[in-house]
Amino acid sequence: RSTVRRIAELGYDGVEFFDYAGIPAQELRMLLADNGVEAINAHVPLAKWRSDAGAEAAYAAAAGLPMITIPWIPPEERTAAVYAEIAARAPEWVAACAAAGVKAGYHNHEFEYDRFDGKAAMDIIGDASPELLFELDTFWILYAGLDPLAELEKWRSRLGPVHIKDYTDITSSPPQFCAIGHGDMPNRRIFEKAKELGVPWIVVEQDESPIDVFESARLGLQTLREYDE
Repeated sequence: RSTVRRIAELGYDGVEFFDYAGIPAQELRMLLADNGVEAINAHVPLAKWRSDAGAEAAYAAAAGLPMITIPWIPPEERTAAVYAEIAARAPEWVAACAAAGVKAGYHNHEFEYDRFDGKAAMDIIGDASPELLFELDTFWILYAGLDPLAELEKWRSRLGPVHIKDYTDITSSPPQFCAIGHGDMPNRRIFEKAKELGVPWIVVEQDESPIDVFESARLGLQTLREYDE
């Protein structure tokens, strides 16, 4: 609850959830309304999609979220069989979300660009259902050796929110991240391309922060506002 309040105080229009902190859906909806921010998406672990996608979609709808997203594949599951499973079940999950009035999405990292029998996992998933949206993470696309702008263009008809972040060292493991606008990521061009394509939300993401996370969030929003001038 305090995090939502802090984000609202910084001037953000919306928030994305990776966990609901046990808050009932109606209470979450009220918390957002009281602070004047929209819920734009939630990251729902793959295990919950497998067990009861309908229940996750119903919670999201009750809380006022327009979309829920598969956010992460554990390392031990980044196999051809698991990507085939996701592709096979994607239409079922899309339908469960549609029945609740929300969209279904997939959020990439770099490993979805690994190839299986010559085909990137991203394309295996993408070919499964044209109604499955992509929440593209532009940093991980760059980290995988691809052009974020080209990838935005490729999935232009399937774009949900877009994640941006920034880095000072992409060669270290893990990469060294920083506040948006204070590193080497071509975020102005990404921002402009996202606006051109009508992306509904641009998400300021901070995987790790060398400074206070709320100060990083403030700087990130300040940078986006400068891009939009």
